[in-house]
Amino acid sequence: MKTKGTALIVAVLLCMAPGAGQDASAQDYVGSSSCINCHSQIHPDLVAEYEKTGHPYKLNPVAGMPPLYPAHTSPGVSAPPPNTTWDQFAYVIGGYGWKARFVKTDGRIYTTGDSAQYNLGNEGWVAYHKGENKKYDFGCFQCHTTGASAEGSWNGVPEDSLGTFTEPGIRCEGCHGPGSEHAANPTEVNPPIQGLDLTLNRCGTCHQRGGATNAIPASGLFVRHHEQLNEMLASRHGDGLGADLSCASCHDAHVALRYPEAAGAGMAGITTTCQTCHPNYEVQLDGAPKPIDCVDCHMAPATKSALGLQAGNGWRGDVKTHIWGINTMAVTREAMFTQDGARVALDAEGLAAVTLDFACLACHTDKDVSWAASFAQGIHETGIVTDVQTVADVPAAFRLDQNYPNPFNPSTTIAFALPNTSAVTLRLYDLNGRLMATLLEGKMPPGYHTVTLNVPLLASGVYLYELRAGDFVEAKKMTLLR
Repeated sequence: MKTKGTALIVAVLLCMAPGAGQDASAQDYVGSSSCINCHSQIHPDLVAEYEKTGHPYKLNPVAGMPPLYPAHTSPGVSAPPPNTTWDQFAYVIGGYGWKARFVKTDGRIYTTGDSAQYNLGNEGWVAYHKGENKKYDFGCFQCHTTGASAEGSWNGVPEDSLGTFTEPGIRCEGCHGPGSEHAANPTEVNPPIQGLDLTLNRCGTCHQRGGATNAIPASGLFVRHHEQLNEMLASRHGDGLGADLSCASCHDAHVALRYPEAAGAGMAGITTTCQTCHPNYEVQLDGAPKPIDCVDCHMAPATKSALGLQAGNGWRGDVKTHIWGINTMAVTREAMFTQDGARVALDAEGLAAVTLDFACLACHTDKDVSWAASFAQGIHETGIVTDVQTVADVPAAFRLDQNYPNPFNPSTTIAFALPNTSAVTLRLYDLNGRLMATLLEGKMPPGYHTVTLNVPLLASGVYLYELRAGDFVEAKKMTLLR
């Protein structure tokens, strides 16, 4: 499907394709409660798991109090923007996973001052379209609601022409289509969208930006936050049709993925791994398999929804990329993007690639791209030898150092040591034990690592930073002075 020498690909059809012999537009929305009433008896696990995914919480009604999220998922949004009350808002956009924005009862998104968007990763506030009169209309909520329509005005003011929706959040009919005929005759009439129709051509209605092309929007030297369709089209995995991969090839949309610990026993949001199709690929260290997963490198966190962090000489966004390809040259992330920084750069075949400061240096934080390039090109054939980490370079034990400088304002560096490959989390808490930020989360190699913490909106005070690596847990205090 790719056309060589161009940055575009034949567009995927993004219509709501009805089931065989059925017209989705002829059916009405019956509401998720109707679907759940029946399917909680037929598919109880499916219904219970779906309620823990992010889709139902894309738009959350506010009734004078914070919205609620399922147990073991989002920490939620504990307060509205500074100097406001919950009574001023009708909805919270998101709040599950990365960030939250706030919709006022008059149908406008809150844009006042520098505290309009709440980032869950560091519990901090940032500006969003500062000072604009930004309507929450069909252009926004067509991917936040079920049964979105450009007709009417949900705030009751016809001249605003905001559009309307059947239910807030992406509920059952948001993916499966309006189901009045199915609800009336469930054994004979299928939902209008079902089976293989729930693939890239359906998910891609929302998981793209700028249209169904391989042009991947970017900002601030990170991929923007819901471009998985654009990324897939710029990869060798293809267009989601025919023999190519689709979203459903790997994902179960009914199971929590952002918060896998919320999933029920035996349930997983990823149904197919890279090894299923690529069984003979691995990375060896001195002839023995190195304990890393394909996605550790090929799905590097090069995408930013709310927060992007520098990790030593590497970079980490808060969303894994679906570009898959890796640029094995000794170039930094600037080479990954067009000169104006608005898009990911593509080669003559219309393919994208992630640079090594995302793919390698986010973990090997004390190395540089020249070091990474010396191994990257032939890594599946020749592997890695011990000069990656000489015996003298490998710490004898886990260690968490005192941050420097301390006290600090607004940034400081945290260093830690790992004697072996470990699953690492580095988190920041206040003295009441409230999570303020997740600074690092992922598998890390042995060695000495640093993470730069920048907290321009955090209040002065004493905080705890905690390192967890395998069975090792240690915390230290740091002081922020304004």
